[in-house]
Amino acid sequence: MTELTPASPATVTIAFGQPIVRDGGPVESVIVRKPKGGDLRGAKLTELMAADVDAVARVIPRITTPAILPHEFYALEADDLAEVVGTVVGFFLNKAQREAMASMAGGMAGEMSGA
Repeated sequence: MTELTPASPATVTIAFGQPIVRDGGPVESVIVRKPKGGDLRGAKLTELMAADVDAVARVIPRITTPAILPHEFYALEADDLAEVVGTVVGFFLNKAQREAMASMAGGMAGEMSGA
């Protein structure tokens, strides 16, 4: 599971709850790199920032190691897909927005644990 922090990392490693199955063996984790301008070709920033799954599927092969293909991305379990989408959206947030998200996530963690 990724962790939201006030710093904006250049890469985030995501461990999948359900690995992607490939001929060469399962993909249990992926490194998502902060996109550069060329990675965003054909994508609309408004759609990416709105967490549009189709928009993220368009750029995800360009910013993941190993490269996750669109059909693999669409086949992810819901929680893994949400984590990848959230990570991509997080790259577009400014410092104040990241801090607000980290604060909200901390409050949600307490609610989910029964605290």
